[in-house]
Amino acid sequence: MKSWFITLVLIMLSTAAWAQYANPEVLKRTGSHMKLDGVKLTADEQAALLADIDGTDYTKAWHSASVMRGTGMGLAIGGTAVAAGGIVTTFLGLVVTVVGAGTGAVVGSIGGEESAQNAAQQGAQAGSPYTTGGLIATGVGLAALGAGIPLWVIGGTRMSKITDSFNQSQSSSAQLTFGSTPSGVGLSLRF
Repeated sequence: MKSWFITLVLIMLSTAAWAQYANPEVLKRTGSHMKLDGVKLTADEQAALLADIDGTDYTKAWHSASVMRGTGMGLAIGGTAVAAGGIVTTFLGLVVTVVGAGTGAVVGSIGGEESAQNAAQQGAQAGSPYTTGGLIATGVGLAALGAGIPLWVIGGTRMSKITDSFNQSQSSSAQLTFGSTPSGVGLSLRF
């Protein structure tokens, strides 16, 4: 029982000791902008911060990642809209095909069996351009969506890594971990 109590006291003391190393400045990414301690940075402040993160200039990397993310977002949103329009157009073409074939058969039946078959075929072909155009639009939209999502994710991930680099450069090198040690299981404080 005594060892558990001592362990809990050591954990509490080490947590208190660790708190003094905590850095109050935390940089977060919101879209293509940055917030430092919850305050959105202006373009000039952001450029100044990116120019020197631990001795490295991340300005071009941030811009490239931002453009990649924006392009991906545009492709994904546009691709979704085009694919949705293509699906609606394809459905419309199928409805026109069915209605056209039925109407052609009914109207053509006045002129006889052969006339009904010709009219049904002509009515069915009325929806073909809509169906074909809809399928093409759906394919183009899905291709744009498929290309946009990875660009969006990769650009955002790169921007997050830049903000993580800033946060790591501002934090201390001390680490408190719980796990296996050479003498068993316990807390390890590394400087």
